[in-house]
Amino acid sequence: MGENKLDIVLWTLLIFFGRIIDVSLGTIRINFVVRRKKIFASIIGFLEVTIFVAVIARVIQDIENNIYGIFAYGAGFAVGTFIGIIISEKLTKDLMSTNIISISNSTKIVNLLRNQGFGVTCYKGVGKDGELDIINVVCRRTLINNITRLVEEIDGNAFITSHMLGEQQGGYMFGKLKKK
Repeated sequence: MGENKLDIVLWTLLIFFGRIIDVSLGTIRINFVVRRKKIFASIIGFLEVTIFVAVIARVIQDIENNIYGIFAYGAGFAVGTFIGIIISEKLTKDLMSTNIISISNSTKIVNLLRNQGFGVTCYKGVGKDGELDIINVVCRRTLINNITRLVEEIDGNAFITSHMLGEQQGGYMFGKLKKK
């Protein structure tokens, strides 16, 4: 392999991995912006843009000699997005509110969730066919899949919605020791 081909391979790999890092940082930065973590978001933004400028400058500089750099740039963006989401999910401690509506199995679902340690609140709602129970569970985002799996064991047709909460004070949550 000639020196020129080796340069192309090395720069293509650097573009690919540089883009993975820069896009992953961007995804994490957005997570911090949403959570109003100004200092972390600013520092990560600085690193993100510095890497981006270095990578895009190299792609543009070699655009005629290294078409692979363009593909590496796009592939790095895709992989960086994927990795950034995984890292963001690991870093976040977001609280979620999950509502569950089951036409005929609400009591079983409530009992199962409580037996598994989840704090459960029930209230009445009115749907198109009349009164129904709405089951609410507040927990960390990482537990949503567990709740969904448990509910689907009892009622595969249950209607489940989740949304992120802002601040939380008091109450009972899975895995949180009650203060005495």
